[in-house]
Amino acid sequence: PAPATIDTTIAAEPDLELLGPYAQGEAGTELIKVRRTCFVPPKYVSMFLGAPLTPREAWERVRGQIVIDGKEEACRALVKYLQAAITRSAAQGEPLLTLQDAPTAPLADALLLEHRQRLLMEDFPELDHSMEGRQQDMIAVSIGELVRDNQAAREEARQEKQRERAKGIHEMLGATGVQRLMRWSQVEQVADLQEIWRDLAKAKKAQQLGVLQWAVDQAKEELGEPELQFLVTPAILDMVKTLRFTMITTDHVSTGIQPFMFPEEALEGALSSKAIYEALYEGRNAPPLSEFAAVMQAKPGAPKAIYQARHQVRRVYIVLLVLLGEDHCFTRAYNQFYQRFTSAEADLHRYQQGLTTAREQLLFPTKILKRNAIDLSHWFEAQGGTPTAKAPPKFEQVFDDIKQEFTQWEPNMSLGFLKELKLETLIHMPAHSSNVVPGLTPRDNPKPGGTPGPLEDATNNNPSFLDGIFGVYRKLSKVRTRDIRRKIANNELPILPVSKVDKQPMCLAWHTKGQCNNRCPRAVDHVAYTPEEIKDLVQWCATNYPKE
Repeated sequence: PAPATIDTTIAAEPDLELLGPYAQGEAGTELIKVRRTCFVPPKYVSMFLGAPLTPREAWERVRGQIVIDGKEEACRALVKYLQAAITRSAAQGEPLLTLQDAPTAPLADALLLEHRQRLLMEDFPELDHSMEGRQQDMIAVSIGELVRDNQAAREEARQEKQRERAKGIHEMLGATGVQRLMRWSQVEQVADLQEIWRDLAKAKKAQQLGVLQWAVDQAKEELGEPELQFLVTPAILDMVKTLRFTMITTDHVSTGIQPFMFPEEALEGALSSKAIYEALYEGRNAPPLSEFAAVMQAKPGAPKAIYQARHQVRRVYIVLLVLLGEDHCFTRAYNQFYQRFTSAEADLHRYQQGLTTAREQLLFPTKILKRNAIDLSHWFEAQGGTPTAKAPPKFEQVFDDIKQEFTQWEPNMSLGFLKELKLETLIHMPAHSSNVVPGLTPRDNPKPGGTPGPLEDATNNNPSFLDGIFGVYRKLSKVRTRDIRRKIANNELPILPVSKVDKQPMCLAWHTKGQCNNRCPRAVDHVAYTPEEIKDLVQWCATNYPKE
């Protein structure tokens, strides 16, 4: 019978075990040809192993599962076999596939046993003990290949990450710049450069100043000197990004990584420069080109005292720490120079006090820094021109030369050099042997024993005070300009208008209180203003000046 006929018949007769017999050509039947044995697909073998199945049970369970699985065509031979197994060949007879007598197994001879063993080993190679060594070798080889594949994949991922990192640095510095930076850093791969270079490359232009300032602040924290003033200016950022690490000449102290580039900045001036720089690149209230040019111009400074020179050296070390890393031989050598400077500071004070003229006393810290600036610039110039690692200079030699009174230790103090540091007036300073150096505050002047003198202030009055405009603010005795400046520094109040003299913030005390002290960092603004020139400050005070 056809499968549909079998399904219909057994559904109508629940107790029926076998069907037929059927006449040839009878409706609902088909002619099939089967063997007495049939291959059972592995998926259905378990259905025959649990317990013997009657032909009807085999049809209902096995053939039913084949239909559910949609494997009727793939299992066509097994379905035909089950059709023959459930069909009688004659009335009250058994199906033709029924065996009357169980088959007799052939006797096991050597050939049969060998054949069976070979088949068994092919299906289950783990049973062949002679293969254990070979299998272990194959496993080891497979594991080795897997490890190599994983290592290759990790290396490829690492190289891809490095290429991605290097891409931004190449875009920022160019191929020649990257090559020079790698020489200075004494590394062979861009990925080995300090993290600050990737951070600057990823940051937007308006954010780069903050990125570099954050790196400097982190270095100060790690050195245990968070209170050391170090404000990153747009000019310093530009020097870093353009890799102008060397001085144009030994007299051009407004170029290169050297101590004169890192004097103590007036807080208000630095904040004003930062605001102008960020305003330009953020596209909000862009400043005039003249103001931006002034902001980008380097403002080198000379130390008036030994301790100020030491602070400028410390800032150079922090820059090297950020740009080259603490493990760089150049950075380590410069740190040793700073430590030697610190330990020799008292001796240097005494040496300065013993100099015979005020000019020599005032220039002594500057001479030490110029000698150091030349050493720094020479190394950067030499290392930038070769891939071979250069040894750092003998920075500390200057102290030995001073101690042994070698006259050749002093670098040349040219007029151009002094002009860049605004020290050209010293050219005509008369010689005298006073221990008080003109131009220095009591804090800076050495006293007997080589220590700085007490801090003293002197008040200067504004002879051109505009009382009709600012008199109301002078009467606010409880409002101190020092507190106002602190609020400006904390971004609680907007930055002051810029001076007509140098485009830096105006001196609030001089204009609104009519007086200031002789140590004011904005003393350059202590000049007369007309009402027209002062109108921006008038507007600022009207909006922001605190009331008692």
